[in-house]
Formats: sequence, structure tokens, C-alpha cells
Amino acid sequence: MKKSMLLLKIALSSTMILGFVACNGGNSKKKETVKIIVPYGAGGTADAIARKYGKIATENFPEYEFVAENKTGGDGFVASAYYQNINPKSKELFILGYGNAYRHTLGKKYGTEQVPYDLNKILPLATIDDRTWIVYAKPNFEVEDLLRKAKEGTLKMSGGNPLSDPHLALGSLLALENGKVTVVGYDGGAAQKQGLTSGEVDVFVGTTQAGMSDVEVGTIVPILAISEKGYSGFKGPNGEIFVPGVVENMANGLDPNKDYSSSILLAGGFIASRNGADPEWTNKVIEISKAVWATEEYTNWIQEIGLNKFEVYGNDAQLLLDEANNKAENAYKLLSGK
Repeated sequence: MKKSMLLLKIALSSTMILGFVACNGGNSKKKETVKIIVPYGAGGTADAIARKYGKIATENFPEYEFVAENKTGGDGFVASAYYQNINPKSKELFILGYGNAYRHTLGKKYGTEQVPYDLNKILPLATIDDRTWIVYAKPNFEVEDLLRKAKEGTLKMSGGNPLSDPHLALGSLLALENGKVTVVGYDGGAAQKQGLTSGEVDVFVGTTQAGMSDVEVGTIVPILAISEKGYSGFKGPNGEIFVPGVVENMANGLDPNKDYSSSILLAGGFIASRNGADPEWTNKVIEISKAVWATEEYTNWIQEIGLNKFEVYGNDAQLLLDEANNKAENAYKLLSGK
């Protein structure tokens, strides 16, 4: 009798456990991992944005786990070459920077460098990064010093490779002053900033986020915002700092009779997929991106690091990239004299 009762209890327990699994685990969907390929090193602005985007996207769409993966080299070219060859059915995403697009266009059209990928194989879906380029220097180095060294031909900058968007922006501006700048290449914003603090270059052209902490302690200073109205948002050891622009609130040393607006290029980038991806997936990514932007966590964080809230999606994202490429080509012509 005792043995029969024991067997009955075991049977009932087993039935309850199986029922619990069926109700809870049996119908649950397996979380799908989505890689976000970041073409730049850890610690830079693009890397930080990809990780913040992935975190919030995962929290709001728990059926996916978004994981950032850095593939560095060639200031974005290595990752771009990798990404163009993945299966379009893959759910891997890509951080497509304007700079990659600019260098691709110039390389293909003018032979400025060998380009190991086809931009047409990468499809921008949503803007997630819109930035203002800031020219940073060491304390006591001002715009007048920048222009003087540019005219002498001795100015060195960090901020991507030659013909990166920071170089196109600053180089085209200096061309209007009959000056030039030599680009010293580093991989990622953190290394580019280190080039300035170590004295290897005269200026670093980077994002607001890249220089905020150093500006606050006074090791570097922002001397020029390559934007229409300048930039306010930095704090230094002595309080708030306003950075003059190139049209309104023009920096001392620039010629008020010249039009420097051609140097204001779109900067930042998109979350992108492979061209040819399933429309259901690309539409889902657009939906996810809109949801990420709709959170206070993302929009507040973007503003905290000095970037701009700027949303464009789908076909409009491609049109925006085409427009940006055209402006970058004009900046190149100015810079190169072609």
C-alpha cells in the first residue's frame, strides 16, 4: 500500500512538472542573437552608440539580443568589406558611417584609394548618430595658430584616414585660406585623441562625446565647431565653454567675407542591413529604431554626449546618404583643387 501511494505521488509530481514546462517553457521562443558590426575600435562614439542602441533594442524587443562586435582596420574599410559578403538573409546589422560612404564614392570616382567593397550592397535603414565635428587642440592653441600652420604646410591632424569626413570638413575649410593639413591615421576616436594629447598631431577633429571628459579637466580645448552656429555644451575647469562656428558666431581668424558653409558635412551614420535583405526584417529594424529613439533613455543620452536628435528612415535614409555624398564630393574638389 505504501509503495502504491509513493508511486502515485511520483506520477502526480511528474505530471505537474511536465504541465508547468508545457505552459511556460514549451511555448517560449528562443532568443535570437543579432550582431551589430562596428567598423571602429572600442571606446569611440560609434562603438558607444552601437552598444547603447543594442541595449535598449534588446530591452524593448526581448525576442532578440543585440550584440555589438568590433571589426577594426582601414578606418572602417575592413568591416565594410566583411559586411558586403555576408548572406543577405543574415540578421547581422552594420554601423554605416558617412565617412565610409564618402571615401567609397571618392575612391571609385577619382581613384583616391583602393576601395575593397561596394557601397550599393549596404542599405541604410535609420539614422542613429548625427554629430557636429569639433576641432580640439592643446591649451593656448587657437584658430589663428591653426590657420598659420596650415598656410605654412606644417599642420597635422588626427580624425580618421585621409579623406575621412573630419579631413574633408577641416581640409576644405583650410583650402579657402590657401592652407592644407596632413592626416595622421589612427584606428578609432580614442586613439585619435591620444595622438593630440601625446603631441603627435596639432589638432584632433572628433565628436563632442570624444572630447568632453578631457575638456572638463582642461587637457584639451575645443577651438572650432564645423557647424553653422557653433556649439554650446562643453564645460571646462572654469565653467561653460562656447565653441565658435564657421557661419554665424564665426571664430576669430576666419574671414567674415568668405563662405565656409561648404565644409559643414553630414557626420555620424546609420544602422544598416545588407541590400537584398528580407523586407520583413528591414521593416522590423526600422520599427525597432523608431522605438529606440522614442525612449527617454536614448534621446536623453544622445543629448548628454552632445549629439543631435535626428531621425530619418527607410528610403529617406538612402536619399539623405546620396545628398551627403554629393556635398562631400564638392568638399573634395575644393580640398584637392580639382
